[in-house]
Amino acid sequence: MFGLLIFVHGKRTMRPLSQDLRQRLIVARERGAGTGEVCRRFGVSRKSVERFWRQYRLTGQCQPKQIGGYRRSRLEQHDRTLRRWIDQEVDLTLSQLQQRCRQELDVAIGLTALWHRLEKLGLSYKKNHARRRARSARR
Repeated sequence: MFGLLIFVHGKRTMRPLSQDLRQRLIVARERGAGTGEVCRRFGVSRKSVERFWRQYRLTGQCQPKQIGGYRRSRLEQHDRTLRRWIDQEVDLTLSQLQQRCRQELDVAIGLTALWHRLEKLGLSYKKNHARRRARSARR
């Protein structure tokens, strides 16, 4: 994602450049301004000007890409297999499931992504020790 770096509550957050600014960059390039001149005039990076100009020439528009929420799980097509593995062997750990995905499904996936997939499927993942739920230290 390319855009403005904004601080919200002390944290860095990327926001896409406004559509208005993108249009002004494109209009300037259409009028013959060079990349360097445009980036200095509008205070954006040379790479951004080049990227927006290339996108405009290829597609006729320059829309920002969606930020977040659009990635699909690599395991989406293997939901039945995941359910079957967990039904057959209830004490599988996330690491064991991860390894099995790599070996049997040829899918490399991180532990967090695997956990999210199991959660989305409604599969309650419990800690391995005798399949007891993880409890907080306080009682």
